[in-house]
Amino acid sequence: MKFKGIVIFLIIGVFLSTIAYILLQTKRASFIYSDYGVAIPPEYPIIGMDISHHQGEINYEETMQMGTAKDSIQFVYIKVTEGTNFLDSKFDENAEGFAAHGMNYGFYHYYQPDASAEKQALFYCETIKRYNFKLIPVVDIEVIGNQSKSRLVDSLTVFINRVDEILESRPMIYTYVSFYKDYLHNTSLDTELYWLASYNRKNPYMDMPNALIWQFTERGNVNGISTKVDLNVAKSNFKEKVLRIR
Repeated sequence: MKFKGIVIFLIIGVFLSTIAYILLQTKRASFIYSDYGVAIPPEYPIIGMDISHHQGEINYEETMQMGTAKDSIQFVYIKVTEGTNFLDSKFDENAEGFAAHGMNYGFYHYYQPDASAEKQALFYCETIKRYNFKLIPVVDIEVIGNQSKSRLVDSLTVFINRVDEILESRPMIYTYVSFYKDYLHNTSLDTELYWLASYNRKNPYMDMPNALIWQFTERGNVNGISTKVDLNVAKSNFKEKVLRIR
């Protein structure tokens, strides 16, 4: 009789564990969209992507129709310039394509630390000023070049201030978590808005009020795009902080 009770107890335990596992997987599945092919951090309500010429030809209509109101792409950042003279070959096509479909888009500049900050700012602003972009500018910094930490911070500050002066819109800084920790954290740039990349399912700096976007994967699948895509999540105050009024 005692043995029978133990067996029943074990059966009930296995049953309850199975139910709990199914519920957990269902909850997880609600944040894993098969079309995107990646797990999306559930605590952030807004999904976006960033693109460049590496994505090739894009079917903008298919991209815009992907997903539902909860999990559709809601913003796009487009690479436009790099250094003082490089133009992304697809930036104009991408801007016009997404604009025609009502997508909130913005432009990012890939920063070269060893080039003139002033010239990079002028090049970037001159290139994008004729577009009705809806999202604030972004400067993408990923390498320190031949600069010291202090000189890098000074150079970035010049770029940010100059863009802010010309476009009347202060740029947000994009970088990797490790780069932020090593070169930008606890500097005069600490109060700027940040877009931080981390692909290991954790981003320790998203608790900062000025960290708005998390690039959580570079392996996303998006309809209308044949290559893998960088996907991002953003905080609920994203539009308040990042949407430009023009």
